[in-house]
Amino acid sequence: MLRFPKPALLILLMLFASEAFGSSEPRSVALLMQRTWEPKERAFSFLLPKGWSVEGGVFNVNPLQMNGPGNTITPKCDLSVKTDAGGSVMLRWAPAWNYADLSQAPTGWGAFRPGMYYQGMPVRPILGARQFLIELFQAARPRAAEVKIIAEDPIPEVAAAYARRAEPVNRNLQKMGLAPTRFETLALAVEYRDAGEHYREVLTTTIADARGSAFMWSNDDTVLFRAPAARFDDWKPVLDSIRSSRQMNPQWAAAVARASGERAKAALETQRYIANVANQIVENRRRTHAELRHEQWLFIAGQEEYTNPFNGQTELDTSRYRYRWVNNQGDVFYTDENSFDPNTVEEYKTREWKRTSIRKR
Repeated sequence: MLRFPKPALLILLMLFASEAFGSSEPRSVALLMQRTWEPKERAFSFLLPKGWSVEGGVFNVNPLQMNGPGNTITPKCDLSVKTDAGGSVMLRWAPAWNYADLSQAPTGWGAFRPGMYYQGMPVRPILGARQFLIELFQAARPRAAEVKIIAEDPIPEVAAAYARRAEPVNRNLQKMGLAPTRFETLALAVEYRDAGEHYREVLTTTIADARGSAFMWSNDDTVLFRAPAARFDDWKPVLDSIRSSRQMNPQWAAAVARASGERAKAALETQRYIANVANQIVENRRRTHAELRHEQWLFIAGQEEYTNPFNGQTELDTSRYRYRWVNNQGDVFYTDENSFDPNTVEEYKTREWKRTSIRKR
């Protein structure tokens, strides 16, 4: 039985903060994060610890199999990265789906009932973000036992970012007398037992409610990541780095837009926009709070701001390693040893590495 405690703002730190990396054993001297391509179509790249495996990737929906085009505007992605075959530590980008809810249609549900398809979209009454994540968790972890939600937070900054992106479209809808698209974002932290292991898992999603204009709703930016509960804080920095390091391939995005038209282009631009939300949250907090409070937040969150020596950009990353190196391919090396230099290691010196300095205050 799931238990629902009161919302806990602590989950913001669980989502965007980094603690120590490793296991219950002492943290390793160095950690190499390699920039890795999505394997199916090279749609995007991301940082991945050396030795981790990648499963899944980008896929396309056949409109003939779903009786319409409602989920064929842009390719979908279901990609997982894991430390081992069982996914004892893992992160998954789950696909976004468009669903049809005809409860606000002039004829109501009519002949379309849940389980059927309407214009290529599964017919399904809209779910709130909490219920959507609970059902997603149950589908992803069918053997989970002793399940309890330990924290939840709506992350209003993310929902506001979606609303800002949709503002031009919503203005046109309102001019036509139609309801605007509304957004609800939620994150849940769940603990449970699976195959004898006690896990903690964080799930996030944004629900877009467009029933008033298109009789549809969808989930977006749906991510799950987990680790053994006793070591979740230790693994958190690497999961944060994987999630925040995703960069879309502009050539792939342009090809999809050419093949699918303006609607695909708009959808891809929205994906790129929302991918920067975490950085926007940090930047907004910096603007609205005194610098001292911002420094305190970085300290509590276990993060730091570094200046990339190749492009001069500020990068938010874990502070739990004393030294951080990058190369011009986007790989990152962490170490606690001042004398360690990846340029001197035969395995790594195929690229030039530079140490990143903390952003000047």
